Amino acid sequence: MDIYQLNINDNLPVVHLQFFPSVAQLVLFEELGEVSIDIYENFPKQTFRNRAVLLSSQGLMNIIVPVKSKGKEKQVIKDVEISYSEKWNVEMWRTIFSCYGKSPYFMYYADKIEQILMEKHKYLIDLNLEVFLFLKKSMNLSCELHITSQYIQRQENNFRDMFLPKNRIENGKDLPAYYQCFDEKFSFQTNLSALDLLFNLGNQSLAYIKSASR
Repeated sequence: MDIYQLNINDNLPVVHLQFFPSVAQLVLFEELGEVSIDIYENFPKQTFRNRAVLLSSQGLMNIIVPVKSKGKEKQVIKDVEISYSEKWNVEMWRTIFSCYGKSPYFMYYADKIEQILMEKHKYLIDLNLEVFLFLKKSMNLSCELHITSQYIQRQENNFRDMFLPKNRIENGKDLPAYYQCFDEKFSFQTNLSALDLLFNLGNQSLAYIKSASR
């Protein structure tokens, strides 16, 4: 699905769209019900817009979607292109398989996730949209996405910068624990990628998200 197929609405709470979103962002989306993605914001580096945190046998691991650089020139998020100079998507799928291949619900979602990664989307925003729509269907989420017609400057109901990697633990401090792979090695790791939630809880993910709602 192309991002421009979404309806425009500048009056809803403003968010950014993550790559396999953090659990805390999904909780917020379900609380809000309707949100608008600011597609005119500048693309900030080292955020969850092109990365996600997984739990591996060695501990926490980042998976990252590489993007084409414009040097010092700022890029608007809607124009950020994915780089395929290396087969990152193949390596990413191998990493996901290594982390979650033995999880309770891996077999139910693996094929579709692999398909999404292998599609070679041109734009990061379109990849993130397809990921979200997959999660929405798989988890039976109700939040509706819209897009903005311009950069939104207002501060009220602006959650664009709420979920930063450096704040991952703080944002997830109130999330209940659930079963995770490698729980014999590690204590509960809060607020990981939605992949962790989906592979471990499957069709119980929505009930968890609702229970975590403030």
